[in-house]
Order: sequence, then C-alpha cells, then structure tokens
Amino acid sequence: MRWFLVLCALVAADGANVTRLAENATQDVYLDYHSMPALSELDDFDLCLKKPDAVYCIVDFELLEDDTPLYQFIKNFSSLSYKNYKHTKLHRGVCGSQNCGLNITHANASESTAVALKECFNATIHQGYGLQVDSLSVRYCKTQSDRLPFDALDYIIGAILLVVLFVNLGCSAYHFFWPAEKGKGNKFMLAFCVQKNWKALKHGGSADGGIFKCFQAMRFYTMVMILGLHSMIFIGYGYTANPEFIEKSYDDFFKSLLFNARVIVQIFFVMGGFLMAYKMLIYAESHPFSFKTIPMAIVNRWVRLIPAVLVVMGLAMTWVPHMGSGPMWDAVVKRERDICRRNWWQLVILMPNLFPFEHLCLPQAWYLGTDTQLFLVTLVVLLIVWRWPRSGVPVLSGIMAVSLVIPFLQSYFMDLMPIRVSIFPESIRDIFGYNDTFYHAYVSAQGNWAGYHLGVLTAYFYHRAQAEKWNLKDSILLKLLFITSIPIAFGTVLMGWDLHSRRATAFESAIFNALNQNFFALAICVFIVGYFYRCNRIYVGAVEWGPLQPLGRLSYCAMLMHATVLRTYGGQLRRSFYATDYTAIMLFAGIVCTTFLTSLPLHLFVEAPACQLQKILLSPKRPQKESENANVNHVKPGISTVSVSTVSTHI
Repeated sequence: MRWFLVLCALVAADGANVTRLAENATQDVYLDYHSMPALSELDDFDLCLKKPDAVYCIVDFELLEDDTPLYQFIKNFSSLSYKNYKHTKLHRGVCGSQNCGLNITHANASESTAVALKECFNATIHQGYGLQVDSLSVRYCKTQSDRLPFDALDYIIGAILLVVLFVNLGCSAYHFFWPAEKGKGNKFMLAFCVQKNWKALKHGGSADGGIFKCFQAMRFYTMVMILGLHSMIFIGYGYTANPEFIEKSYDDFFKSLLFNARVIVQIFFVMGGFLMAYKMLIYAESHPFSFKTIPMAIVNRWVRLIPAVLVVMGLAMTWVPHMGSGPMWDAVVKRERDICRRNWWQLVILMPNLFPFEHLCLPQAWYLGTDTQLFLVTLVVLLIVWRWPRSGVPVLSGIMAVSLVIPFLQSYFMDLMPIRVSIFPESIRDIFGYNDTFYHAYVSAQGNWAGYHLGVLTAYFYHRAQAEKWNLKDSILLKLLFITSIPIAFGTVLMGWDLHSRRATAFESAIFNALNQNFFALAICVFIVGYFYRCNRIYVGAVEWGPLQPLGRLSYCAMLMHATVLRTYGGQLRRSFYATDYTAIMLFAGIVCTTFLTSLPLHLFVEAPACQLQKILLSPKRPQKESENANVNHVKPGISTVSVSTVSTHI
C-alpha cells in the first residue's frame, strides 16, 4: 500500500510538471497578425441562395474576454485604435442554412436566430482558436424569395423623373426641328434644351472664362482627390479580405496622405466664400443692399441647389434599391433608402450637418448644410461692412480671429482628437457615426468657418485692389508666394502624419484642429490671387487646360452622385474584396470615371435647366447705365473679367 501511495505521488508530480511545461509552451507560441480570427468573411452569396429554403445572414459578434495568450494579443493589437480595427469584434456573412443549421423560419432575424448563430460561431471559433463568443447581433437575413416590393412612392418618383426626361427631350426635339434665331425663342423651352446645355457645358456660359476660369479646374482636382479618399474609405468599410491593407496604410507615407486629404475640401469653402463675397460686393454697387436682400439670396441659393439634390435623393429612396442585390446590399443601399424616407426634410432645408451623421440621407451632402450656414452668416457680415465701410477691416479681422478661436476652444474643452485621427478604422466601419471629432470639428460650420472667411477676405482684398488699381502683376513678393503656395498646401497635408501612432494632448489637438486646414486654405487663397495676376505660366496653364473646364462644371453633380456609385458597387460584391495597391488604384479610376459619367445626364437634364430657370425667374435686372459703369470700373488693364452677377456659388 505504501508503494502504491508513493507511485501516485510521483504520477501527480509528473502531471503537474507536464501542465506547467504546456502552459510555458503556450506562452512561448509565436503569435502574429494571422493568428487572429479573420476580421470579416463572406460566404458565397449566390451559391448559398440557390436552394429555396436557404438563409444567408449578416452578423457581428464580440469575443469573450479571457486570459488566453491569443485573446490578450488581440486585445493589445486592437488597443492601437487610431490605426487598427477592433479585432475583438468580428463580422460575418454566413450561409446559415448550410453552416449553422438554420431554416426559413430563422429569416426574420429574431432572438432564436441570434441564439442559433451564436452557438454555431461559438463552436467554430473555439475549435479554430480556443476563443468563445460573448455576444452576437444579427443585422438581417436574406432568402431566395427576398425582394423589395414596389410601393406608391416608387411610382410617384418614377413618374416625376419621366416627366422631367420627356420635357428635356421634347424641348430638345422642338429646338432641333425648329431652331430659334439667336437671342430669340422661348426662354423656358431653351432652358430644357439639351443642345444648349451641352454647348454651355463644353464652352461655358456668360459667367465662365476670364479670371474665374481657374475655379472649374480647382473643382475638378478637388473632386478627384475626394474620390481618392472615399475609395480608401470604401475599402475600409467593406468586407475586406486583408484589413491589414488599411491598418498598414497609416504607416505608409503616401497612403497616409489620403487620410489627411480631407483638408482639400477647404478648396470648396475658399471658393464658396470668395465667389459669394465678390458677387455681393459687385451686386451692391448697382442694387440696394439691405436686410431685404437676404431672403432673395436664400431663395436664389435654394432654387439653384435643390433640384439635383431632390433627384439624387429621390432615386436613392426609390429606384436604386431595386437595381441589384448582394450580401451587403441592405446594409449600404437599402439602409440609405430607409434613412432618406425618414429624414428627407433635413436635405430639403439644406441643413443636414446639424443632425447626427449616422442618420443622414446622402451624408456626402453635409457640405451643402455647412456652406449654407456660412453663406447666411457672411451675408450679414457683408451687409455691415457695406453699410459702414470704415468697419470693414476691423470687422473682418475680428471674425477671422473668432473663427480660429472657436475650433481651438471647442477641441480643447470637448477633448476632441485631431481631425486627421478621426478617420480611424472603426470610425470608418461606423460610417463616422458617434464620432464627436468628425461631427463637431469636420462637418460643422464653426469647424470650417475660418477657411470660408479666408475666401471672403481674399474677395475683399481683390475687390479693393481692382477699385484702387493696385499694380500687383509685377510684384516679386506675390510671384514668390504664388510659386510656394502649392508646396505649402502639400506640406499642410503632411502635418500630423505621426498622430496615428500616439495620443495627442488636448492642447496639441486643439492647435492642430484650429490651424491645420486653415494653413491649407490660406495657401489656396494666395494661389487664387496669384492666378488672377498670372504670376506663373505653369500654374496658370495647369488650371486653364481646356478639358478641365467641363469636368469642373460637373463637380456638383459628381459630389452628389459618387456615394451612390460607391454604395451600389460595394453592396453587390459577392465575396470579400482583396485590397492591393493595384486594385485600389483600379477601384479609384473606376469610381472617378463612373461618377462623372453618371453626373453628365444629371447635369444636362436637371442641374443646367434649374440654373437657367433661376436666371430667368430670380436674377435681378441691372439698370443698363449702372451696369455699364460697373463693368468699366472693374476692368483692370491686362486682366480679363466677366459679369460676376451670374457666377454660381454652389461649390
């Protein structure tokens, strides 16, 4: 018996040693990125739904926290949230009927569906990685017979769009068979004449050319760079087979530029502020400028902008969701349909940026709300400056200071992160919802006020330079500033390239948010003034190249359309997207081409006619003698000019 007890003790000791050795071996196991479960995976959508009783579900689930080395590795990796995804939260598109034993009764994504899928993934995750599922949510499930039914709103919007199309075709056919003499003809019919609008698109109207020719090229360049940023966001949001492509992009010098390319939207604000202020200063010289002007300016702006918005929004909430299908179709296309049907009025009043970003219809149109609010504030400021000319410099300078102080104080006391860092992987996953920095510092009016006001100051400076006939064309200082403006603008994009690798202090974030994009805006203002005086032949040629002019005129429609192009492309993808430099470039090129191609009919059939009708119905008639005097007073020798009263300020 004694020998038996000794033998048992030896066996127990050996067992304990084996256990310790196993634990040490486990701790010494090499863990790398590919040791973690895949962040997102999609089962074959079409293959799954070939069977009548098949069920395909989109789910998100959190891993249960434990002390295993793998989970601790995942947790530590995910803690670098400025550049890494949250790998403790996984995303799956699963053929539930094939892999998890679901049937048609689970298609309603009920609690029983979630329980069944949790048990399924718990088994597979534990078997493959020794981890467990903590919680699981089902976004939706799809079946073979799942189709979005047509409703009354679909037919109403479709009928309205057909009427618009037939009016354009009818007026175009009438003009083709019975062309009117130059300067004659029914103005309302000519507004819907595709031939006339096509000619204006190619060669410009009365407000194009001259000193403002550069703005069309700048619009096109800006829109292309925005599409580059949004192409990267598309890769970051979707079911990407290699999410490390996005995560490593923050450490890649060239790719990281795209994540701060959001500063380029300041070009739109600078141009908007400049054209608005310059137009009103010219207008005030020949028309009464008082508080009564403000309502008419608001109506003009609304009529100019809203038709194209209504068409894109109408399509998004009716016919676009019927155009395809896919595992993510409901998440990106049908979701926008549902949001637009609830919150369409936010766009109609042109104030979308005042509402939570995650619930916006056409979230890309946040710019219109911000620009409209700055437009209204600037109208009042210009009215004060015009009524009391001596207050011009103090008032405009004071507003410049306030527009810089507000973002600084807001960032500091709200503890916002640097705007550049707000575009981090998990925020992209949430389409920037619940992101205070993105909402308060990026899409808000106060966050972009300084850039817009710099455009106003530039217009005030240039208007005064014309009135007092300042000879700046031969200024060596202006030539030097003009040449350095583009390198300086590029340098501002580089600012804060290391912020994705560390946490900035509240003061550092406040300084960055107050100055970064406004240094960029200031460089663009210098570029605009230098262009007006044609200080460098290369720069001038880069923005006066002929093909860029019609593309710039399509920029407003491209801004409205590009998100629909991205959503429909991403929604119909059947398998995970594998991202490489080549596929990213090809995606970018395809999105640019498709966006501008789809923008063409929107411009010809909607935007251009709306612009013509606005001029017919709402543009004030300038007295002939006053008009001639105004034109004479504002023509500077050696610089071509145009009638600014017809310049569009929509972007």
